[in-house]
Amino acid sequence: MDNIALELKDVTGKGFGFKLKNVSMTLQNGYIYAITGKNGAGKTTLFNYILTEKKRYTGSIKLSGYELAGNHAKAMEITGLVSEDNIFFENRTGRQNAEILGLIYDNFDMELFDKCMKKMNVSGQTTLWRMSRGERMKFQLAFAIAHHSRLYLLDEATAGMDAVFKIELFDMLRQLIAGENCCVLMTTHDMSEIAKNTDYDAIMDDGTLGEFVESIEV
Repeated sequence: MDNIALELKDVTGKGFGFKLKNVSMTLQNGYIYAITGKNGAGKTTLFNYILTEKKRYTGSIKLSGYELAGNHAKAMEITGLVSEDNIFFENRTGRQNAEILGLIYDNFDMELFDKCMKKMNVSGQTTLWRMSRGERMKFQLAFAIAHHSRLYLLDEATAGMDAVFKIELFDMLRQLIAGENCCVLMTTHDMSEIAKNTDYDAIMDDGTLGEFVESIEV
């Protein structure tokens, strides 16, 4: 059980515009998992069920052994989101965001945040609204690392990004799962990206999730 990062059992419900149907999966630490599917398949709805405190589903979601319902704050301590829809203070710098929002977390590490930003060549002194999409994704990853996430949720984080950005991002993710007790769950439309950079992938269609299978590069 200690190696299980995320476990869903028969998650069914309506909310956020789409419906999920009996979604079950078990994700282990040390791997990068990918979910693909057309727009409206339910991928973002799945992430929203994990991230939103109000339970809008039947079934069970556990993060690192914590039942999400009733333990949402504790679960969010160890969950990091990288998404275009993630909300920060647009008129503050990356470092100011970390200083302010880091107070929400029990073990936020500013030194680690600064180290990650430097490693990814992103200035913490840049105002968020001035950052490129790639810089924003890297900032969010640095923020998630700094509060010692064990589950990293990447919602179309690499969409429209160039090859260099993707190499840098996946190098960082590989280092994370090698050095920490964590896993990555991402959504993407890029099948070649899945084959090259993830360990297991599954297809979501009309709210139903297929079985995760080993990613194979052809």
